[in-house]
Amino acid sequence: MKMPLLRVLDLRKYFPIKAGLFGKIVGYIKAVDGVTFEVKDGEVLSLVGESGSGKTTIAKNILLLEEPTSGQIIFGESDITKISGRKLKEYRRMVQAVFQNPFLSLDPRMRVNEILSEPLMAHMKLTRKEIEERVTRLLEIIGLDSSFMYKFPHELSGGQAQRIAIARAIALEPKLVILDEPTSALDVSVQAQILNLLSELKEKLGLSYLMITHDLSIVKYISDRTMVIYLGKIMEEGPTEKIFEEPHHPYTQILLSSVPDIYSRKSEKKTIPRGEPPSPVNPPQGCRFHTRCPSAMPLCKEKTPLETQVDEGHLVSCWLYVRK
Repeated sequence: MKMPLLRVLDLRKYFPIKAGLFGKIVGYIKAVDGVTFEVKDGEVLSLVGESGSGKTTIAKNILLLEEPTSGQIIFGESDITKISGRKLKEYRRMVQAVFQNPFLSLDPRMRVNEILSEPLMAHMKLTRKEIEERVTRLLEIIGLDSSFMYKFPHELSGGQAQRIAIARAIALEPKLVILDEPTSALDVSVQAQILNLLSELKEKLGLSYLMITHDLSIVKYISDRTMVIYLGKIMEEGPTEKIFEEPHHPYTQILLSSVPDIYSRKSEKKTIPRGEPPSPVNPPQGCRFHTRCPSAMPLCKEKTPLETQVDEGHLVSCWLYVRK
């Protein structure tokens, strides 16, 4: 059996809350609280949920921009939370990222050729001519010509800048690219172009994507599997088609009901959750969603629901589906 490209096992990330003159720790923000999932070779897995659900924190832990509080992040056969030196450098080459706002992720003082050359010089032993050839090829792959080579980021449109960010991410021939809201800062007309480019690159270069987004229309378009997360916990996970056609968790149902369908003539009643999300400093006991759930039972307030398989590859953490 082929091993997954990435496995995240019982990942937790708690941020300490400090108070007083000496910075005494008085509590923790439980941003991610026991998350387990995997990304298979060549697939697109999307993480969806409201703002503050822990999606970006998971990505930062995988990229080692933040150190996990506990848990394992296994890439290939190595737990990357325990590697250093050459192995760590190789991991950083194999896992790249495209962030939400390209104008914040691209150095405004560097020209496009410098932005694309920098990772090549840091990770590969190439001659100047070979680097120039690779940069030219990268621009060609993302649909820009060589005239963009000497432009600064402020001279680019939003779509062009995001294409450069994508080119930088694929420059080192990674296996996994983390996409953190890659289209949300772009005009609607440009979003489709960027999504088409990402789909083409996935097939052409054999990439895997971990997509972080709150835009469910993007998820339906590009994802193979979808994971719904709420307040640092996974609520539901499965093939994207099954998640959209037959959502089981009340939270997933609410998220999907909020997506407008311009092709439907039916006026469907929207399900709206009660109140605001609880604080991750003091999350509810039992199911995290029970304080807002229209189907909450007394048991939901007492015990964390067990993960139950409702269909092949389709898992849900909800007491409504736990087999007695």
